[in-house]
Amino acid sequence: MTLAPAVAAIKELRRLDLVNRAREMGKYLGEKLHALQPKHPSIGEVRGLGLFWALEMVKDQAKKTPFNTKQDKVDGKVSVVDRVAAEMMKRGVSVQAWISHFVIAPPLIIEKHELDFAVDQLDQSLAIADAAIGQ
Repeated sequence: MTLAPAVAAIKELRRLDLVNRAREMGKYLGEKLHALQPKHPSIGEVRGLGLFWALEMVKDQAKKTPFNTKQDKVDGKVSVVDRVAAEMMKRGVSVQAWISHFVIAPPLIIEKHELDFAVDQLDQSLAIADAAIGQ
């Protein structure tokens, strides 16, 4: 067993300065995601660090009541986040949907115009969640 692949990966991280890049691009992404919250009553919380973010989806922002529960998942119910994620996939953006939130973790080499595109698609797709409030 060799550690050569790990050593090579660390060298690339350093050569491309990916830690600082993740910090810089993560700040940019975070600002864009936070800007969505006032526009969408279905966003309960935006949290993250670097290029690893989560968007909590709720049917009541004040109470932070999630649309779906673990039991809904066990019962095989289609969740609101799954519906939004499916719409995003149609629009060319992949996002990890969990029971009541999205995990947004783009590659460290992502460009700003790609983040702009992805957040724009998320913004449009969140109309599904906003419409589900009160249903």
